[in-house]
Amino acid sequence: MQRELLFDSATWLVWLAPFIGVLAAGLTKRRDPAIEGQRVLRHDKAAILEHWAHGIGTAVLLVSGIVLGVWFLPALAGSGESVRGWMDVHFVAVAIFLFGTFYYAANTLLAMKRFREHLPTKNAVEYTKRHYGLLLGFKKFTMPPERKYFESEKMAYILALASTVVIIVTGLLKVLAHSLDVPAAMMAVVTPAHDIATIAMLAFFLAHVFFAAVLPMSWPVLRSMFTGYVDLEYAKHEHAGWLSELGYKEPKAETPADETAA
Repeated sequence: MQRELLFDSATWLVWLAPFIGVLAAGLTKRRDPAIEGQRVLRHDKAAILEHWAHGIGTAVLLVSGIVLGVWFLPALAGSGESVRGWMDVHFVAVAIFLFGTFYYAANTLLAMKRFREHLPTKNAVEYTKRHYGLLLGFKKFTMPPERKYFESEKMAYILALASTVVIIVTGLLKVLAHSLDVPAAMMAVVTPAHDIATIAMLAFFLAHVFFAAVLPMSWPVLRSMFTGYVDLEYAKHEHAGWLSELGYKEPKAETPADETAA
């Protein structure tokens, strides 16, 4: 006798995870970015939690989804108990992913400025061209006054947001199919849509890991995802526009005493 899948025996957890995320957001006291001496608070504890819950959930979902086989890839897990094991891994990742995503979404709805700061501005193309032109060594470019998030990150955010919405909607319908009779015609659309959104999310995720963790230039920001802080000097060079929003003003150089006397 085969053991029951978690998707069948613990379906309630899939519906509970979003509720817990929303409830946790309502109980969370947020901190806004602030300059504190020679460092700048970039991410409060809530931002760190939602980032890693969503990120770890996404990573495990992608790995387990690929192993189980998506729309146009053969399953790597084989069949039988191996597949059931990977299905349970996928289930646990779903719960973590939904908690992190709904925790972020509820936090965002409670303070829409956190959503707006992720959206591209009219400077998106120009700033991205200057930023990466400078990284590639073209001396004619200067570092644009980027805000908290680079304009290139903001454009990628749109892809991630769209993919996440499709994955959640289609994924919940797939879970629903474990307990209710969902029309075959609907599932014929839901399944490939889920897989295509997964491929888009995979592309975003790999690019995000490369630019946010692999490249040395991104290590200060990566570190802030654990500590919450970036150095003031780093922020002055990479995020001048953001520092300006925080009210930072460069201290005036002191005039030497002998020059004053003269």
